Amino acid sequence: MPVLALMVQPGATPSSVMASLDIFRIADRFVSDAGRFQIDLLSAVGGAVALAEEIRVQTQPLPASLRGYDAVILPGFFAADLVSLVGQLQTSWQPVIERLRTAGERPLIGASCYGTFVLAESGLLNGRAATTTWWMRHAFAQRYPKVRLDADRALMADGRRLTAGAMTAHVDLSMQLLRDLAGAEVARGVASIMLVNEARPSQRPFMQPLRQFADPLAQRAADWMALHLSGTFSVRDLAAACHVSYRTLHRRFREAAGLPPLDYLQTLRVERAKTLLEEGHLALEGVVAEVGYADVSSFCRLFAQRVGLSPAQYRRQFRQASRG
Repeated sequence: MPVLALMVQPGATPSSVMASLDIFRIADRFVSDAGRFQIDLLSAVGGAVALAEEIRVQTQPLPASLRGYDAVILPGFFAADLVSLVGQLQTSWQPVIERLRTAGERPLIGASCYGTFVLAESGLLNGRAATTTWWMRHAFAQRYPKVRLDADRALMADGRRLTAGAMTAHVDLSMQLLRDLAGAEVARGVASIMLVNEARPSQRPFMQPLRQFADPLAQRAADWMALHLSGTFSVRDLAAACHVSYRTLHRRFREAAGLPPLDYLQTLRVERAKTLLEEGHLALEGVVAEVGYADVSSFCRLFAQRVGLSPAQYRRQFRQASRG
């Protein structure tokens, strides 16, 4: 009987916790009694844990060791910002991090969304390839430089360590753990009941640019660019509009946004193009002109590089999804 540890601390995302429970409980239909899954919900102190104001789950206290488990699952959790996230790593998640450090090589260990920070904090991702939630990718890379981060990926496996991106990628993570523990046939059976596709390859189609910055100069520059997407201007024009030198703008914007102003402008234009493609009112040439490009081919190359899909592929996938 495979035994799994599902880590639950206050504020863990209910969808992630329930997705793992649903997937492995449905999997029990496809295995013999001896192969049924035992899932232990564990928290630092045990008892009732609030995932949200309306949802509480009963948990067992963390054991002294995780070595007896076949798999350990770390769901995402809610954090308003990086400061809140780091604060939780240093407080409520510390007992879990300590157990992970002594878990040994036996258990498969999977983490999604902010749970990837918990796994990285333990050091178990050092030297390994991993992904994380896309909007915290820069913070993750700075905090864990020994991890080979590829935040474009929605799911990453490196040995017995698995990581997944933003919230619904936890389904992909749980399905991969099921596949590793019970085989492809059982995983296909569960996927057929839950209408789960194969794991999405990339987070890139869902990535959005940051819009709020602590640095007021970076905020002014971002706001100005957002208002002039269809126009033609240089970074020096942008610096002049912000009443600073080019070097000052470039340095401070890169510190605040993690990328130079021109790259951010391209990201804004791609994001606007995604909206126009989803709405479906304009032909591709009109979309390209609306976001300040004259050359359709060069913009299509930029779009595919940033999004991982061509504009036509993006329109087919996301326009259909929006129409139902």
